Amino acid sequence: MDLLEDFVIALLNENIIENYTADTEKVRAFYDRNYKEKTKLKFFPFTLSLWTNWYVLEWSNEEVIFDTNWINYFKRLEEDKSLGRNYLTNTKCLLCDVAYNNSDENHSNSESHKIRLQYVNQKKKFTESDTLKVQITQINNGLRPLTLKIQHSIMSDINATISIKNNTKQEVNILDIIVVNPLIKNVNLSEDFDKGILLGPKKHVNLNLHAYFENSVFFAYPIVIVTGVKGSNTKTYHLKEIIFEITSEFSFLATDEKYVKTQLNAVGRLKDMLDTIIPGEQPPLSSEYKETLQLRQFKIPPHLNNKLMELIESCPQFVEGGPSGRAFYPHFSAFLNIYPGINANNYYSNMETLLHIEENQKSIDIRNYDMRSALEFKKGSTLYELTVPGLGEDRPSILIFDKIYVKESKNSKTKYEGIVHRVLEETIHLGLNRRFNDIFLNKKEYHIEFGFNRRSIKVEKQALFLAESHGIVPCLFPSRIEIQLLTNQPSLHFSNRVLNEAQKTAVNSILMPKNYPFVIFGPPGTGKTVTVVEAAYQLWKNYPNSRVLICAPSNAAANEVAYRLVDIISKSDIFRLIGNYYSSVVEKGFKKIIDIINVEKDKSWYMPSMEDLLKRRILITTIITAARLVNGGTPPGHFTHVFIDESGFATETQTLIPIAGILSSAEVQGKLTGQIILTGDPKQLGPRVHSSFAQYCGYGTSLLERLLKTCDVYARTGNDDCYDNRSVTKLIKNYRSHETILKVPNDLFYHGQLQAEGNEFTHTFEGWEHLKNAKFPVIFHHVEGEDVREKTSPSFFNVQEIEVVVDYLKKIISNRVRGRQIIQDDVGVITPYRKQVEKIRNACSKTQWNSLLVGSVEQFQGKERMIIVISTVRSKNVHKYEQIDQKCQLGFLKNPKRFNVALTRAKALLIVIGNANVLKTDNNWSSFIKYCLENNSVAGKRFTLSDNEE
Repeated sequence: MDLLEDFVIALLNENIIENYTADTEKVRAFYDRNYKEKTKLKFFPFTLSLWTNWYVLEWSNEEVIFDTNWINYFKRLEEDKSLGRNYLTNTKCLLCDVAYNNSDENHSNSESHKIRLQYVNQKKKFTESDTLKVQITQINNGLRPLTLKIQHSIMSDINATISIKNNTKQEVNILDIIVVNPLIKNVNLSEDFDKGILLGPKKHVNLNLHAYFENSVFFAYPIVIVTGVKGSNTKTYHLKEIIFEITSEFSFLATDEKYVKTQLNAVGRLKDMLDTIIPGEQPPLSSEYKETLQLRQFKIPPHLNNKLMELIESCPQFVEGGPSGRAFYPHFSAFLNIYPGINANNYYSNMETLLHIEENQKSIDIRNYDMRSALEFKKGSTLYELTVPGLGEDRPSILIFDKIYVKESKNSKTKYEGIVHRVLEETIHLGLNRRFNDIFLNKKEYHIEFGFNRRSIKVEKQALFLAESHGIVPCLFPSRIEIQLLTNQPSLHFSNRVLNEAQKTAVNSILMPKNYPFVIFGPPGTGKTVTVVEAAYQLWKNYPNSRVLICAPSNAAANEVAYRLVDIISKSDIFRLIGNYYSSVVEKGFKKIIDIINVEKDKSWYMPSMEDLLKRRILITTIITAARLVNGGTPPGHFTHVFIDESGFATETQTLIPIAGILSSAEVQGKLTGQIILTGDPKQLGPRVHSSFAQYCGYGTSLLERLLKTCDVYARTGNDDCYDNRSVTKLIKNYRSHETILKVPNDLFYHGQLQAEGNEFTHTFEGWEHLKNAKFPVIFHHVEGEDVREKTSPSFFNVQEIEVVVDYLKKIISNRVRGRQIIQDDVGVITPYRKQVEKIRNACSKTQWNSLLVGSVEQFQGKERMIIVISTVRSKNVHKYEQIDQKCQLGFLKNPKRFNVALTRAKALLIVIGNANVLKTDNNWSSFIKYCLENNSVAGKRFTLSDNEE
């Protein structure tokens, strides 16, 4: 693929392609001269490869027509490189870091500019002779080995003397000293002599160097010494590089190896499914549950599966994603006959296809976790123990009954199915066929393949099928609000006496019958779950015939509802149905509700009978586990209300799971038999989707977000920016955050409507000694670090930011603020990259901060902490002068929903650490940094938000 791209780019650079078309004979001649030897192919099969991989649309003996998307993409790449060749914009010289005017020819012809241009483009042309001997003779008044390397620690001054000695037998004129990289501001160089000095043989002059580094770094500091010889106009340019190795206690986290991208063999992974499988040993199961509606397989249809395989083979970008893949989405749409945009007419066909595409991607992605590892036989059992890196972070997510495959080698065509019996913090216990004992060797490493558990995708497909066959799809596209008949609504006595008016309005609206989904739009910290709990309580208390099902995408969210309800409702009327994921890892999360969950006294999981489940007035479960109620045969009309909390975090088809077959039936076509209540925030993170193409086509949009964005029934009304409370109640009182923390997200995402109603707890850090502004508990700390990747991981990390993170944590943890002792559980560290999470945890373990929560934005969705520290990671390294023109891609940071979630987790103190020069290219981050600047609350190196670069 790289050779094909290289060929097309070369044609562009040679101007052979014009207006997306090229003369066939010119293309052939260029190929024969430059590429035939490399490819060992004749012109026709090579052109066929261009066509197969979408670079060429068609060709004939006269002309070759190239794809417009690819050509536009390559042109943009070449334009970026063109900037790198000039380094001059309309207003600034990037090389010299000075203002520049297009008419200023003096600058582009200046000696210093030409030297810098030669350094980045033709470094080898500098003189490498021994005419001058340059070495460091002293550092901080101590004699040092005569080299050009400075090794030092952070947070201390460096004063060095650099000797320039004439190593020849004739006089040399020292005309100038040019600091090549003017962007390095923390190194200062000065001369002990006048420029133009005549230096005799074996004589020397000195340079004085002063430096100070707040963060660790390893880089070359290039200088060019310009010399001349008496009586000649010829100049010689001597390049010398001073090596700085500045270390900290966390330098061990750095890497010496560059990241090497591995080629994704998606087709090979899919073909591995054809291997011979020796079945594993199932875990014991206690169950009184019986399926009355069998869960079908819902496999990808053969015709679509063939198309997907063809697409992956011809265009791997379909599963790899990235900018080049996005350029081809229109082609993928045409090939698969599916386009962006979901409506009532294409709902079933589009969603079904997207579910198949998502399943295909999941089955490929899960194999990213394949590894080589030894297994350990568990004495006293028939099980084997396997250590799984990343298990605690759900990377990969493994549940009891999942399947792991063990092969003697990667190329073996026989694999042993290991069924998961137990999930611990770092290991799992597998049940393998007894035949595995015959080949098992202790300490031998086996090839481990992770299997994709199809249950979750099957119940999504089932829900979609039932929604279509029960005729309720139009109910998901309401066009009008029907006039509600007055009912004898009882006078309400709220269990929670501090509910605000919007929360009370939402509860009252839920109690009024309606045949369309009701939405509680709850921005961060506004009490969505409190409102759900109160509504469930009122239904339980005032409507004896009501039956309530409360679901959430995650176990943590479902547990939170259960914790609150168990305090106000009889335990005999409530049950928290958990799936088969229960293990010692999650055991502590159930202590308060241990009496109302399906776990035996010996801590083993069991599945209750439907009869026992349906006796309860209120059932709480996850969206996926709710499918058990569908397949178990919940009678039509049994549940009167279905709440889906945090529904913005679920795909639309996931949201259908507790609706289709529970609030619908084949007997009552086209009608919902109960009420749907959706809570969530479309401005926060949506569902996690594996296929970027499925996301593009709409699969990643939640039902909540689609209704609020596209359905008139849920639109804001008039100029007051309010909603019709019959369909939507927006909660606007924020009880979580200090008003300064809330300000930017409020203005950017919530039209400035949120009101900070936090108690004195949110003001804990006002007046903290480390604040720049005593009344402003928000800090932006500018760090010009380096984002790097390890050889085998595509995830970025930034050691310099880790140093700053730990420095702040030392100032916070175990210290007293306003008489309160700050503990680890008060603090959260958020960073968008998995490798940075791992490195920060390693750094924290050195200080015994083992209960401190460090995680991704996704892991913090729905959580809060008194103090939040954010490490943004991405950076543009000023020490890598040759790359100074290259733009840093923000990646995850450019997602406004991630930005919103990250900034709204903090209650009393928010600290953001990052490179302002990179972050300011995004409007949201720029707004936040500007806000901190305006309030005199920035730390670290000086920077400016004004940007003269184009």
